[in-house]
Amino acid sequence: MSPEHQHRIESLGLSRFPRPLSKAASAHLDLIRAVAASLVMWGHLRNLFFVDFENVQHGSRLVKAIYFLTGFGHQSVVIFFILSGFLISSTVMKRFVAGAWSWRGYAIDRLTRLYVVLIPGLLFGLLWDKAGSHFFGSSGLYTQPLAGFGPAIVQNRITLLAFFGNLAFLQTLVSPVFGSNGPLWSLANEFWYYALFPVGLAAVAAWASTRIWRAVPLTAVAISMAAFVRSPILPGFLIWLMGCALVVVYARLTLQRPGWLLPYLLISASAVLACLVASRIGGPGTLASDFTLGATFSIFLFGVLQIELREDHSGYAKVAHVFAGFSYSLYVLHFPMLLFLRAWLTPSHRWQPDISRLFYALAIGTVALLFAWLVSVFTEAKTAGVRSQVDTVIPHFAEGRRGQPTSYATEQVAPSKT
Repeated sequence: MSPEHQHRIESLGLSRFPRPLSKAASAHLDLIRAVAASLVMWGHLRNLFFVDFENVQHGSRLVKAIYFLTGFGHQSVVIFFILSGFLISSTVMKRFVAGAWSWRGYAIDRLTRLYVVLIPGLLFGLLWDKAGSHFFGSSGLYTQPLAGFGPAIVQNRITLLAFFGNLAFLQTLVSPVFGSNGPLWSLANEFWYYALFPVGLAAVAAWASTRIWRAVPLTAVAISMAAFVRSPILPGFLIWLMGCALVVVYARLTLQRPGWLLPYLLISASAVLACLVASRIGGPGTLASDFTLGATFSIFLFGVLQIELREDHSGYAKVAHVFAGFSYSLYVLHFPMLLFLRAWLTPSHRWQPDISRLFYALAIGTVALLFAWLVSVFTEAKTAGVRSQVDTVIPHFAEGRRGQPTSYATEQVAPSKT
């Protein structure tokens, strides 16, 4: 590391960033990621197959609990944004502090992570939607708006513009999401957050070191990008940056006394729970907002990262890692398949939540999980290999990246709003 770079790092106060994650902290993040992805999938399944709660004929406690717990898909997205902001900004800062930053390397890492699942997801979505439209077109599920999912019509979104727009992460900006796969809108958010953060950080670093010749164009690029994505993508960037703020706090602070951790977790978890409940029952607008949930969850996550595990709890880490390992695939793949199954099994009406139908739903959800896992074995699990191959195929600018790590066990792609 050159003396100039060392001085620049110290002037920005980044010399201690980021704080390395323990194995336990990584396991906790994996578990949260897996649970959040599952909540998105189960929420979509319930909305597709079962009547709205106000139309339930026999609302037992079990049914009320199921409807309540499967209604946090949107809130799961907020949590994913926090996780993504924390993990990605940590990776960027790590390379920046080490003097190993490379725009090329960063682009390869992020794009391979996104595309290794997105491309198969778009193709599988096309297959499910085309098959559903062909075999079950008379159901109206592909030719009319889906109840509970807005005014969009699936068949109108199966176009080349939508396909390539999603491939270029321009959904919600210049094209709709592709086919029935509404959840894909969040990948546009992630892509632009991945681009905005390092550009903004580089601009701040250039201003701090008075390198005007770099600061001005970088600032202009950051402003232009922000103006392009604007609403609805830009507001979510503030939530994403809460994860980045957590990186800073986590590097500088720790809960010094063991006795502080439990009260901290109880209080912060209660705040998160209050936000979740408010969002479901129509509580005060501020308490139910995404920004409040993002802030309270970031505070809670700071405590979670302090939880250490004994060696005999290694099984927990392994299980969390396995389920988190196909969470991105689950998010990208589940909806078109669920819609196809809905058109096949109950095309004319949604079910009442009786015991037999709930068991059917459990089986359908299990099939969705197994399908996502199976596809991930050939896609998401191969990310590191694909990344290495791409790095070899594009060697011209590789000098600045030789010897640097190309993958991170905890890197994250965030599913989004439902």
